[in-house]
Amino acid sequence: MAAIPITLPEPLAGGHPSRSEPVSESVRLGPEVLIWRRAFSARPDQASGARRFARFLLAGTVFADDAELIVGELAGNAIRHTRSGPPDGHFTVEITLTSARHAALTAPASAVNVLITVYDLGGGGIPRFDDGGRHDSYEENGRGLAIVTALAARVGHQGTPAGGHRVWAYLTAPDSHPAHP
Repeated sequence: MAAIPITLPEPLAGGHPSRSEPVSESVRLGPEVLIWRRAFSARPDQASGARRFARFLLAGTVFADDAELIVGELAGNAIRHTRSGPPDGHFTVEITLTSARHAALTAPASAVNVLITVYDLGGGGIPRFDDGGRHDSYEENGRGLAIVTALAARVGHQGTPAGGHRVWAYLTAPDSHPAHP
């Protein structure tokens, strides 16, 4: 099956390309890959909407609980720490399911890997997954990315404060071997 082309939004006059109209879509790149993408307005209540999106897509899989927590943390960070935050920002959640090599992905439950990605509009700093133990045990904030790191097989980010970030976590099913995201 050929890849379904995705048309990226055109930049607004003098603006950042991700300031264009948010989109929701599902893309099937072949029998082994399925991608869902949804944009959310960056209001604090939308982090819970992003968690429900992940829970709905991954219901009945071994990934549902961890994915819901990871999406909530990454979405919350996009809202609190980047230009995606209110009043007019948005963030995008992308969930990619893959099956075992050359096996058809017939349902989410047959996935062996999940890549969770949150795109933001930049600003703020660079995500730090390893805080080097700098957080006091009595602090209320600052542990989210450490939790994401503990749950995922791999984590990472690309991008810059000027151009936006792609922050991701890669989950593997028990007894599967991680592939590169």
